[in-house]
Amino acid sequence: MSYGSPDALSIERSCAVVASAISDGGCESVRLMSGARRMFGMNTGRTVMNVPYPAITPDWSLRTWTCGIAMQCSPSKSRIAPFTLKALSPRQITALSLVEGGVALGWVGSRWPGLVPELRRFLPDLEMRSSDLDGVAILESAMALAQSAQELNYHPVLGQLPLGVPARGGLLDALRRRQGRMPWSKTKRYLSPGYETIPVGGEGNIKSSRIPPPSRPEDDDPEIRADQRAGVPYPEWNLWTRKFLPDHVAVLERKLQAKQGAARPPSADLRRWFEEHTHRVMQRRLEDGSDLDIDPYIDFHVDRLTGKAAEARVFRDLKPAFRDVTTALLLDGSASLGGQNGRSFKLELACADALCHAMSLARERHGLFVFNGKTRHRVDVTCLRDFKDAHSVMPSDLGLLTGGYTRLGAPLRHLTSRLLAQASERRLLIVIGDGQLSDEGYEGRYAWADAAHAVEEAEDAGVSLYYIGVGPTKVDPLPDIFGPRRSTRIRRVEELPRVLAQVHRELVAN
Repeated sequence: MSYGSPDALSIERSCAVVASAISDGGCESVRLMSGARRMFGMNTGRTVMNVPYPAITPDWSLRTWTCGIAMQCSPSKSRIAPFTLKALSPRQITALSLVEGGVALGWVGSRWPGLVPELRRFLPDLEMRSSDLDGVAILESAMALAQSAQELNYHPVLGQLPLGVPARGGLLDALRRRQGRMPWSKTKRYLSPGYETIPVGGEGNIKSSRIPPPSRPEDDDPEIRADQRAGVPYPEWNLWTRKFLPDHVAVLERKLQAKQGAARPPSADLRRWFEEHTHRVMQRRLEDGSDLDIDPYIDFHVDRLTGKAAEARVFRDLKPAFRDVTTALLLDGSASLGGQNGRSFKLELACADALCHAMSLARERHGLFVFNGKTRHRVDVTCLRDFKDAHSVMPSDLGLLTGGYTRLGAPLRHLTSRLLAQASERRLLIVIGDGQLSDEGYEGRYAWADAAHAVEEAEDAGVSLYYIGVGPTKVDPLPDIFGPRRSTRIRRVEELPRVLAQVHRELVAN
C-alpha cells in the first residue's frame, strides 16, 4: 500500500454510507481492518462494521465491499449469535460459515438482487438457502455439512461469524483497556550511554491517576487482534535496520461531534494574541464598512441621477487577507498531559479555541485534531474540526480528557496525508505537546528516529511542520526530531498563547 491514505478514507466513508443504508441505520460506523487476517465482521452490539482494507485480492471493486457489508447485515448473523461457537472444530466453523453465508445470500438476493452476480463471481458454488432459516436449523445444517465428505472452501467475502455475547467481566475489561496501558519503562536497560535519562511514559514516570493497570496478553481485545486490527496502516522507520516496517502501525481516525447549543467564544485575553496581528488589507466596494469609498460613491451618485442606480456598495474596510494556506493543529492528548489536573491540556484546548477563531475570521482553511496511542495496533486521531467544516468548534467545550500514550510518527504521517489531500498552495502542521515519546516498543532513540523520519517525509512532500513543547524536561528530543528552527519549548504553560500566536503568524507569513 502507498504511504498516503486518501483512498483508505474514501473507502471508509463510502462503506459507512452503504452499511448505514443496508442495515436501516443499525450500523453506526465503519472501521478499517488492516491486519494480515483482515475480514468483514461486526462488533457484539452490531453497531460497528469491520471492513478489510486494502483489498484482499486485486480484483475487488467498491461493489465487492458492498457485497461483504450486505452479507454481514443479514439477520441470520443475529440468529446464531446467542450460541457458543468456541467448542466447534475448524471444519465445523467453515461449514457454519458456508451455511450461514447461504442464508445471507438468500436474504441479499431477496432485497438487492443486483448484488448477486458479484457474490456469485467469488462464491459460484455457495448454495442459496431460505432467508427465513432459524438459528437451530442453521447449526444443524452446518453440522451435517461438516460430517459429509464434501470439500469446504471458505472465502473472505463471507466475513466473520458473530462474536456472540461477551463473557462476564468483558465490559469492565474493555473499558479498562480502552483507557490505555501502563508506561513502558526501561529499568536498568538503556539503548546507549547518555540516554539513560530519557523519560518514558508519563511525566518522567510520575504516577498518574488516569493511567490504568498494565495489560496482559490474555487481556487482548478479541475484536481487535494484531492480525485483524482496525485503522489505516502506516509504516514505521526502524532505526536499527534503516528500513521501513510496512503497515506496522494502525491509525484510527474518528470524528467527534460537537455538542448542541451555542459555542462559548474564547476569552478576550486569549483572542488578543491571535487577532491583533492578523494581516489585513483594504477591501473596497462593500455594502457596509468603517469608511466611505469615494470613487464608488461618486459612480453610484451619478448612476442614481441618471436612473441607472444599482446596489449601493460604497464603503471600504480593513478585512483579514485571504491566503491560500491550509493549517492542521495537532494536540497531544496522552496521559502525560494530564498532570496537575490536566492544566497543560486545558490550556492547549483554550489556545486551540482562540487560534481556530482567528483562522475562521481570516477565512483560513484549518483542521483540529487530538491524538494518543494504545500500542502500535491502535493510534487514535480524533478529528474535532475537519478542513471542509464551515462551522467553528470550541474544543474546550467538548469534555475531552487525556489518556493513552505517545507514538508520534504515525499521527504525523496521517496528518501529512490529510493535508496533501487538500487543494492548497501551502500546508502547515503545528503540533503541541510535552514532546515525550513513549509506547510499547517505542522509546528512546528508536522513537526519536521514527518521528524525525516522519518530519523529513512531510517536508519533502511540501508540508511545513512546527512543534511547540510544553513544560520542562531533562532531555529534550525536539531539536533532534524537528530541528531547532522547527521547534521550541516553553517552560511555563502560561507562555503558550503568545508563542502559538507568534509561530502561526510567522509560518503563514513566510
